[in-house]
Amino acid sequence: MRPGWLLAGAFVFSSAALPAAVTVKDLRCEYAVNPLGIGTAQPRLSWVLESDRRGERQTAYQILVAGSEEALRAGRGDVWDSGRVASADSIQVEYRGKPLASRQRCYWKVRAWDRDGNPSPYSETAWWETALLSPRDWKAGWLGFTPGWPGRALYFRYDMPLAKPVRQARAYIAGLGYYELRINGVRIGDRVLDPAPTDYSKRVLYSTYDVAAALRTGANTVGVIAGNGWYGMPKILAQLEVVYEDGSAASFFTRGIEADVQDRWYVTSGPIVANSIYDGEVY
Repeated sequence: MRPGWLLAGAFVFSSAALPAAVTVKDLRCEYAVNPLGIGTAQPRLSWVLESDRRGERQTAYQILVAGSEEALRAGRGDVWDSGRVASADSIQVEYRGKPLASRQRCYWKVRAWDRDGNPSPYSETAWWETALLSPRDWKAGWLGFTPGWPGRALYFRYDMPLAKPVRQARAYIAGLGYYELRINGVRIGDRVLDPAPTDYSKRVLYSTYDVAAALRTGANTVGVIAGNGWYGMPKILAQLEVVYEDGSAASFFTRGIEADVQDRWYVTSGPIVANSIYDGEVY
């Protein structure tokens, strides 16, 4: 008889753990799938349990978070290993690992224990990336044009030279009231009426975009259209950060009239001669 097996009447039982009756899928961070630009140092994690057995439930979970996919595949949670946590929670589980830095990419996976105490396989790998977690990370300043063109949308332009091939690029941007970002004539993202309205005297939301595919070695043109929205006179805050293939980095950001000619953002009016939350736009 094999070790670990007991014979009882006509039945054979194994002392080894049985496969779990659950699988873990649909991993989310802050309600989003693989989000780029998480603005909190303690993001909340969620997942879904799937089972063919009625009345199944989770009795425990384990989360692994790593700084690379290689480490995660090797089973090393070098950023956070929650260990086995006895809990039925699978929604909004708060990250409690090492302090996260701005711009940090984290890879994670989860396994769960079913109602009989059997562990599932780990889920597929998911990831999140933090945005700019501290005001000190911002080099950009607000840029607008207060003297004139009331009611018109403002058109901003910046010529951005890139001397080497780009490996990674992020755009962190807010526009008041609303904005659209374009690089080399290509619109970035598919959002409209962005950012969401807030009490602008206390908080302004910004978005993070992966813009590497829109950039090229040599001259690049960044364009932003800003409308009134709920704010009034349009203005923008933009910071583009580039990592070259050789590992060096550069940043480009909105600055006012104090910038020299080689690093100046330009603003003008355009064909949107009136725009309003209540009355739409005149083009």
